[in-house]
Amino acid sequence: MSLYGIGNYSAYSNLFSGMYSGIGRNTSANLQELMKKVDEVRSPEYKKSIRSQFEKAKSSSDSSEIGTVSSEMKLSEAAKDLKKRSAELSSMSLKDISDKDTLVKKVTAFADSYNAAVDAMGKSDSVDALKSGLSMTNTVKTYSGALSRMGVKVGSDNKLTVDEKTLRAADDRAVASMFGSSYSPVARVADKADAISKAAVNKAQTTAFKGMMYDSSNSSGLYSGYNTFASSFLGTFFDYHT
Repeated sequence: MSLYGIGNYSAYSNLFSGMYSGIGRNTSANLQELMKKVDEVRSPEYKKSIRSQFEKAKSSSDSSEIGTVSSEMKLSEAAKDLKKRSAELSSMSLKDISDKDTLVKKVTAFADSYNAAVDAMGKSDSVDALKSGLSMTNTVKTYSGALSRMGVKVGSDNKLTVDEKTLRAADDRAVASMFGSSYSPVARVADKADAISKAAVNKAQTTAFKGMMYDSSNSSGLYSGYNTFASSFLGTFFDYHT
């Protein structure tokens, strides 16, 4: 079903039915308000508006609130960067690892990105993102002993610190088994980071939709079923880029 391929309201009936199914008595005002929102969704201006809000959220400097569009998008961006840094590290060959300057640079970039993602998770309200985040930090904790021998310490706050001297002295093959492999713990971090980023984007989408769809309505019944609609429909407006 395309955005502009619907010629009448009947095609929206199933889409929106859950949104007012919980209202004991659908008043004329409720239905008129719903139809007004439908018109907004159909219009080109709506897409421009939601994209504008999306971009503002991405660049917003206010990260004090939990579960906002801004905080979820910051988590998504942090997780995407972590995926990138993890992939770069796990693709290193033994020759690359033997270049200690390059190794230190890539491990440090990975640790900084990992820490940024951990910080951003503290502002997320996405259950799926937090589940993947917990799995990721537990994976890293499992290998904390081996990581420590290579100069990467896992703190009680889940943050990573890099001891450059220890890292430079570590055995190349041991480092390769931990970092430079598609089956390494770092590669698993990359997979979890991808899941975190996607989940955070989904949460940002539904949060933005909820704010735009219900900003003028106090009827709790209209909230019923909006999640299903938002998750399937808002893909038109938000694109996830790997």
